Amino acid sequence: MAIDFSRAPHAWEKEKSNFVALLDLKLEEVERGRAVMRMPYRPEITNGTGAVHGGAIVSLCDTVFYVALASIFGREQDTTTVALQCNFLAPAGPPHDLVAEAKVLRAGRRIVYGEVYVRSGEKIVAHATLDFLNSYPDEKPPKAST
Repeated sequence: MAIDFSRAPHAWEKEKSNFVALLDLKLEEVERGRAVMRMPYRPEITNGTGAVHGGAIVSLCDTVFYVALASIFGREQDTTTVALQCNFLAPAGPPHDLVAEAKVLRAGRRIVYGEVYVRSGEKIVAHATLDFLNSYPDEKPPKAST
């Protein structure tokens, strides 16, 4: 069953991980196959030049895409990131928060593919493509070929 945030808009806040809490990620919008999340600009997540650290941006991309996927498959779906490519297009610095919009482009039974755009103010600062793997624990793994 997919997540219905319209009935429980704060469900995400109650269930987020310690790492997500550390980054102070805020879920702003969710609809089927799409999610928008905000990461407030803070000096604690910057690199030596004062721009937001690339690792923080990648974590934002990974997390917001998971929410977009969960809006289709539900929170109970076992899934993991298998590929994430992030292109950094411009420095993300003060005073703007980062806002990431994730879209599922293809939701197969096993592989879910999509993209995330990250903006700082009006400027696109990063674009990521992601592949997630859904797993089904009750299924037997395929036999290895020899």
